Amino acid sequence: MITLRTYSNPAEAAMAKSLLDDQKIVCSLADENSNLYGGGPLAMPIRLLVVEEQVEQARHILDDAREPLPDDFDPGGGSLEIPEDVNQQILSELGKLRRANQWIALEVIVTLVITVYLLSELPSRVTSPWIEVSRALRRYDYDTALNLAKTLTAQNPKDYYGHQYLGNIYRDMGDLAHAEEEYSRAYELSPPQVLQEELKALRQRRQHEESAQPSPAATP
Repeated sequence: MITLRTYSNPAEAAMAKSLLDDQKIVCSLADENSNLYGGGPLAMPIRLLVVEEQVEQARHILDDAREPLPDDFDPGGGSLEIPEDVNQQILSELGKLRRANQWIALEVIVTLVITVYLLSELPSRVTSPWIEVSRALRRYDYDTALNLAKTLTAQNPKDYYGHQYLGNIYRDMGDLAHAEEEYSRAYELSPPQVLQEELKALRQRRQHEESAQPSPAATP
């Protein structure tokens, strides 16, 4: 058998074979699986094979399917009549398949770009300087943790995360006044619900501790 045409789209190849089958053309498709699993539609195209004796007849059938029939076409002049509306329908479907493939290719490219970005960002996040602050806190080394957190927050003063971290450190140290100040700043920069709840709880704790303190004795 002879390779008549090649296709990058499996559906388009199947449609071409169906046209030839309807006209009793002996044909088959080759490399379908290679096209599917070979890493992409352009890695190895699908081949449309036709017996040598029917190559020219098959070529005419496929060519007629691509172009509208001429005005002077005589439908009774041969046995290979294909209605014009069928040709237009086939061309319309092929156009839809091509556009669908373009969108799929665009989605693949966008996915690859996002994946590469995330992979490039992951090492920097794993080695975040805030890890040293967390280690100091686990050792209860509040002075070191506080100094590191202040330095990092000063580098990005509009990042709510740094102020929230400072609030956590001050809270653990028992310095509720500074903790409330940092939580308030973090809340102003980015007010997620968790900060609102932490700020509310801190203010309640501070009020409770202040009300529990004995009032100074009156001076006689």
